[in-house]
Amino acid sequence: MVISRFDQRTKRIILDILDYLEKVSEIMTRDIGGRDAEVELLSVITDPFVDRIVQIDSKVLTGWAENKPEYDNASLLKHCSGLDSDSCCYFFSDTGMSDAGVGGILLVLALGLMIYCLLTMVNKLNLILQGPLAAATKKYVNAELPGVPWLTGYVAIAVGAGMTFLVQSSSVFTSTLTPLVGIGVISLERMYPLTLGSNIGTTSTAILAALAADPKKLKESLQAAFCHLLFNVTGILLFYVVPFMRFPIPLATILGETTAKYRWFAALYIVVMFCLFPLFVFLLSLGGTWVLVGFGGPFLLALIAAVVINILQRKRSNWLPPVLRNWNFLPEPLHSLEPYDTIMMKLPCCSLCRIATETSDEIEILPL
Repeated sequence: MVISRFDQRTKRIILDILDYLEKVSEIMTRDIGGRDAEVELLSVITDPFVDRIVQIDSKVLTGWAENKPEYDNASLLKHCSGLDSDSCCYFFSDTGMSDAGVGGILLVLALGLMIYCLLTMVNKLNLILQGPLAAATKKYVNAELPGVPWLTGYVAIAVGAGMTFLVQSSSVFTSTLTPLVGIGVISLERMYPLTLGSNIGTTSTAILAALAADPKKLKESLQAAFCHLLFNVTGILLFYVVPFMRFPIPLATILGETTAKYRWFAALYIVVMFCLFPLFVFLLSLGGTWVLVGFGGPFLLALIAAVVINILQRKRSNWLPPVLRNWNFLPEPLHSLEPYDTIMMKLPCCSLCRIATETSDEIEILPL
């Protein structure tokens, strides 16, 4: 949730700042000539396993990217006819299944494996990080640099960038941090700069890929990669350097507290913020600028007003008229999740969340 709020705020601001990303990245790549380079780290370990499951025809991907008509109906799966049988022998080779069928199976398997690994990791971390080890880990990971505490966050950003560069995946790094925060080993305030650094580290993948591109297209490839890097650096400058701009932390805290009380809220948040809301904005954009402004403008103003009133209710309630000092004047479904919780708890899948919540009081949880 920290990353999603950070990225959303960064996009809204940076996309409005003319085309500075294009101009700055063009300056950075102006004098770069063509050269070949290829660096592989984690892929050296994973590629042999992946190649035994599925192999993709890179020529088809290139043809689609270049909009070549002869590849319109081509299959992404590599066909092994006429090729070395040993190097082209993989599980889904020549099965007769469509690309969509193979992709669907792999998606389900990948998600299932990821969920299993995350659950196993959380369970093992709970077993390992107990007693003195947990206390020592919390002490050193969440400690401030002596004499220069303001520099600690920037060191954490560098660590996050370095670790992400080593594993070549921000998802792997942040997925490891999440259960550590959940069991109280790493504080949310420490995770924030680590995830920001992870956003920087993940740009190394694009830069390395650009360096391995066709020398004739090296400049354009690097410019696109540097746009990604500059986007994330600008986000850090906006939402970390100035302390009061670090509002993704309190936003994540509010979302976390809500999810702790209403477990189904996490699934609802994902569906709404990453599926329904982007789809709604996309559909409005199809109607043109005036339709987008006409529907989105009032919604945005109402959202800003609600946020401002919420802040005043917590900080300066005496500044507000009595009727606005709480939301009780609205119908309960408009200011509380309790009516929805009553409905959700009647579902079999959500009733298990209620049972887990009630029994969790017996489990010792390390405080943040």
